[in-house]
Amino acid sequence: MKIKTNNYVCSICGKRNVKLWRPYGYGAPLICAECAEKRQSPREYEKKIWHRLGKDRFSGKFTGERLPLPKWKVNENGKIPTNMGPAPKGMTIIPMTDQLLVDLSDVSIEYSPGSTSMIPACPNEDGYFWAYTVVPEENCKWWEELPTR
Repeated sequence: MKIKTNNYVCSICGKRNVKLWRPYGYGAPLICAECAEKRQSPREYEKKIWHRLGKDRFSGKFTGERLPLPKWKVNENGKIPTNMGPAPKGMTIIPMTDQLLVDLSDVSIEYSPGSTSMIPACPNEDGYFWAYTVVPEENCKWWEELPTR
């Protein structure tokens, strides 16, 4: 199958041949990692007090205190840390996501400031985009193999 990519270009900077994201539920605008990082929305997490339950098991109790998350940078796999906040000490796995929360208000008045959820833009053979949960494996692999920058 041939994936159609003639319009696979960042709507903001014009970059091609890199991973792009699109708004959840819409096909445009497409944005690259660098443009998303510049427009990232401030995120918060609810602080937890962690208790060790076993070697690699923890339980967290929410404190009610909201704290800002540090700014994120998209890694080479197209992922950022989730908004769950810091992992407990001794835990080495940091949950990652490929969904970016950005502010597109400078790009279009159609998007609310600070709250646009962007998902990987995986095109099909017609140039449209697969819904986030039904992207065929070969299209996922195509997106994953693109460079992030």
